[in-house]
Amino acid sequence: MTVSQPIPSQAPGSVHNLAGHLADVWPPQIGAGCVIEVGLSGGLDSVVLLHVLAGLRPRFGFLLRAVHVHHGLNAAADEWAAFCVNLCRSLDVPLRLEHVHIEAAGLGMEAAARRERYAAFARGGANVLALAHHQDDQVETFMLAALRGGGLRALSAMPMWRPLDAHTQIWRPLLAHTRAQLADYAQANALAYVEDSSNADTALLRNWLRQQALPAWRQRLPQLDRHLISSVALLQEEQALLNEVVAADWAEIHQGGDFDLASWRQLSTLRRRQQLLRFARLHSLGTPRYAAVADFEQVLEKIQTASAEWRLPHGRALAYRNRLFAFQDDWQQDCAWLKPGRPLSGRLNNILTNNGFTLSTHSFGLSEEVLAQFGTVRPATTDEVINLTVGRKSVRKILQECGVLPFVRPYWPIVTDGENRCVAIANVWVNVHYGVAGGKLPVCEKINRFILEPK
Repeated sequence: MTVSQPIPSQAPGSVHNLAGHLADVWPPQIGAGCVIEVGLSGGLDSVVLLHVLAGLRPRFGFLLRAVHVHHGLNAAADEWAAFCVNLCRSLDVPLRLEHVHIEAAGLGMEAAARRERYAAFARGGANVLALAHHQDDQVETFMLAALRGGGLRALSAMPMWRPLDAHTQIWRPLLAHTRAQLADYAQANALAYVEDSSNADTALLRNWLRQQALPAWRQRLPQLDRHLISSVALLQEEQALLNEVVAADWAEIHQGGDFDLASWRQLSTLRRRQQLLRFARLHSLGTPRYAAVADFEQVLEKIQTASAEWRLPHGRALAYRNRLFAFQDDWQQDCAWLKPGRPLSGRLNNILTNNGFTLSTHSFGLSEEVLAQFGTVRPATTDEVINLTVGRKSVRKILQECGVLPFVRPYWPIVTDGENRCVAIANVWVNVHYGVAGGKLPVCEKINRFILEPK
């Protein structure tokens, strides 16, 4: 590991008052008691950001923490973590160390590391995640998007604010400042930082852009950065306008609570595609190729009554009965009755309430006597049947009649007695021989989104 003292900038002393600049534009949403967690790599940028915010704590009353993500990809990773521990101790800032395991799985190592890093950030639960991206990063991000054929969203580069998840907002307070200005601040405050040796590898496109392409372009066009930052600002305004239109369309097609394909088909082709992109992003299904979005849009336009499936990087979308549903690849992990080698057997009252089910009072539900007996919760088989008032019916048929999505039916939980007879279908039906008026219906809330017409 190389620990560097800050290098002098080309304009010494230009931004020693970085903290004053940030204080002058302090966001009103960050008040006393707000928890800010800084993404701390140990490099120049994040060290400067942490130091600036540590100095502003008394003035604005926020709570400051830091998080360091240990990727384990560099031989000096342990030393970087130790550096961050010592830095945070010197600034009296609590540090969260996150060790992550990187598996490329077709993404490429850089993209996979970024995915794990942001997942680690989300586990912090802070109100604000502060990241140290600066103006030079913004220029590089714009150029990379252009070189890779990105659209408006990619060319808009990095916004100052965006949601990380439902609880945390990402904040980039240094976007108005150059790396040279951060180096000036570090020089003035005698801040040490670590150097990542991989930053010298020009085989990586971003490093080549930073070290070779941009310096040559800047020599030819001295105002290049100013013009590109101006372009980014205009693109972000246009992206904001597009977001307003997309949000309005989204609200229109979700009036009943679900993604209504009949309403979706009333939109223009381009607006329909924007809704599919939003659907994939909001449900964490990954970012699809635009050609794949266009193909599925055409499928949904032509096949208006049949079901259709769209495979995405991290899951699938399923069109069924004029609605669109999302399934992440790992959606089954929270379903206790699907875990291999762990059958849910025992006193029904206990195994249901201890594994994500509630026992809801229903017009016709299981009796207390049945719930006190031994039984099992498991997926329904293809030949499973349940007793009705007259005769019997296939469990799969009842699931179909109730509007349970076809993809989910093989995994749907049923409750059986000690003789392995189906006494209830979770969320929808109770065997007539085991039910009483005002009894209990086993309900699993997490799968309610997969059923259209519960009985």
